[in-house]
Amino acid sequence: MTPGPGVFRFLHTSDWQLGMDRWFLGEEAGPRYREARLAAVERLLDVAKARQCAAVVVAGDVFDDNLVDPVTWRRTVDILRRSPVPVFLLPGNHDPYDAASVYRSRDFDELTPAVQVLNDSRPRTVPGTTDSSPTAEIIGAPLLSKYMSTDPVASVLARAAETGGPDHTERAEDRTVKILVGHGATESRSSGEDPAVIDVDAAARACRDGVIDMLVLGDTHSVTSLHPDGTVWYSGSPEVTDFREEGGGGEARSGYALVVDVLPASGKDAGRTSQVSVEEVKTGRWSFLALAAQINTREDVAEWINRLEDIRDKRTTVVKYTLTGSVDLATAAVLDEELDRIAPAFAALYPRRRLMDLHVVPGDEELADADWPGVVGVAARGLADRASHDDAAARDALRLLYRLSAQKGN
Repeated sequence: MTPGPGVFRFLHTSDWQLGMDRWFLGEEAGPRYREARLAAVERLLDVAKARQCAAVVVAGDVFDDNLVDPVTWRRTVDILRRSPVPVFLLPGNHDPYDAASVYRSRDFDELTPAVQVLNDSRPRTVPGTTDSSPTAEIIGAPLLSKYMSTDPVASVLARAAETGGPDHTERAEDRTVKILVGHGATESRSSGEDPAVIDVDAAARACRDGVIDMLVLGDTHSVTSLHPDGTVWYSGSPEVTDFREEGGGGEARSGYALVVDVLPASGKDAGRTSQVSVEEVKTGRWSFLALAAQINTREDVAEWINRLEDIRDKRTTVVKYTLTGSVDLATAAVLDEELDRIAPAFAALYPRRRLMDLHVVPGDEELADADWPGVVGVAARGLADRASHDDAAARDALRLLYRLSAQKGN
């Protein structure tokens, strides 16, 4: 769909974190996940072309760090070289523009002007995609070190304000749209004040005053609208990076990019905020799920396994789980066997050891009927006694012993 009259359209994304590893993926799924992050970038560029975006604006953390591996680096450069629209990359806290910055590579010089690094706050001009579309200025607030001691956006806003707001004699379609690109937290991550926190209210006021038209941010990996005016947004990461909790917490809204339309206010609208419309576009393919279940009976085991079976796209899904309850040895054995059976279908399936609270309480009949003669039987009873006193290692050992005994009997 073509942008409406007088509208500047661009794609807002961030936190690609190319080269990211996740310890729980292992040797098989790990390379697939790294490749998926590159594939997400290719989808972003396809969306930008299909939706006639004038630019792709990446609000920080393009790479997971400045020591990106050669394979990821070379493939990223190749993807960006083929971009059908201009791409603007902002250094973030994972890939700051410091002395060791990956953006100092001559490869980026060769990609200019199609790909530009926002390594300073100099406005970069981008024409609109239609005759009626306004021109835009992309203004960066790059991170020059991994840890900032001041709000990285505030100083850029102050300089922009000194140059004055828009010329209100202009028609909206003749105005230059100003997009400020930043990266960082908008809330303190500790109990104390943090001078590096980005002031969202101040940015929204700057949009109302016509100093800028929109602030686009990276850092938080879930899509988030940060102000009722709709002029300050996190795009989130285009591919999942962390777990979504069942209650909606965690990384609940990753895997998207934002197609943004900005209709600037005209002279007769002086003092009014530009109209910003945002469409969320799904780009992610992976899922990281944190699940929980209560297990007390064989029926509970069957329900839990069926729940896992019902998950689609298991090969691109990671599940970490918490089980609570109390079961006998036979039920625990069935649970272990079923989890072992289904686990290879997933990218990863593993327990949250810290939160697991599933107690194995063997019945007297189980201990008596098990094929545990002599010393093995004595050891089993000792493990059972320790397991009854919340010894997790003893519980695991007893479950394994029971399963081996059952297999021997078969």
